[in-house]
Amino acid sequence: MDKLNENINRIKQLMSLVENEQLSFNFDEEPIDNKEEPSKPKENTPSQISTNSDEFTKKYKEKVYYILKDLYKSNWDSDKSRGPRGGGGVVDIYTVYDLLKEKGLDDYDPEGGDWSILNYFDTNPQVRKKIINLYKTETKNDINSEETIDDFIKWMSRNRNKIFKEGPILKELVQLNAESLYQGELNERKAYQYLTKILENLPGWKLKGRSVPGSKSDRDGIDFVMEKEGTNKIAKFQAKPLSSIERIGNFYKVTSYNIKNLNKKPVDYFVFASSEKDNIYIFRNNIDKYVILDNETIQFEEAPIKF
Repeated sequence: MDKLNENINRIKQLMSLVENEQLSFNFDEEPIDNKEEPSKPKENTPSQISTNSDEFTKKYKEKVYYILKDLYKSNWDSDKSRGPRGGGGVVDIYTVYDLLKEKGLDDYDPEGGDWSILNYFDTNPQVRKKIINLYKTETKNDINSEETIDDFIKWMSRNRNKIFKEGPILKELVQLNAESLYQGELNERKAYQYLTKILENLPGWKLKGRSVPGSKSDRDGIDFVMEKEGTNKIAKFQAKPLSSIERIGNFYKVTSYNIKNLNKKPVDYFVFASSEKDNIYIFRNNIDKYVILDNETIQFEEAPIKF
């Protein structure tokens, strides 16, 4: 008995229990996972605010949009079918159509060919990174709080002409955006060529010309349209980059990029392709048969389509 009490006292000391405090075991509780649960991040703390946070993204996108609208009044198209929330955008200067044509991509439908690459500055990660680095170099500030976000927005507004009007900075931003867009278009071209080959086994079906970035079809999320001659039958495709695919039991886990809103695209099929990979995978847009796990990962219950 004395030995038992000695062992209990030793356990109490190890568990930081004071003298006479009871050691109890609750067998009704669920078993505890030994892995530590990540602590829930506190909202609006400086450590949680960064250039990837929602707070920064919202303010950055809005400010870039209104700066461009102010600086390019004479090149502004107010067509409600274009731009964020139908607000229009810049046209006829640094057009996506011309920039991609310079890189050898010239097989687009001309519709929407006047759309400027400047309209992508609010979302392109390379452009955003460059502008942020300019701010950090000049001010020696890190963007890690609401105050520094506001300071960055004011700095960008004060320097709007130096950054967004004709000059060396604008030219670099245009080239950064054009290169990343070009890489994405190479992936789409691979998917388009694959679908063209599929048509050999689908008599009567044909592919319409590719949608240039900035066209209405492209903004709706429709990259390719396949139609059957003499009928009203069409099939719409959205192409996304393919990083990897893994079969897990009966599921197919695909790693891609920027897919958190893929289930909102008005298409019949998703095509995952990469200019650097041989295989291409097509899945039906059957919303009950896939789950978007995060912004880069989607899991399908159905197998890819084989033609």
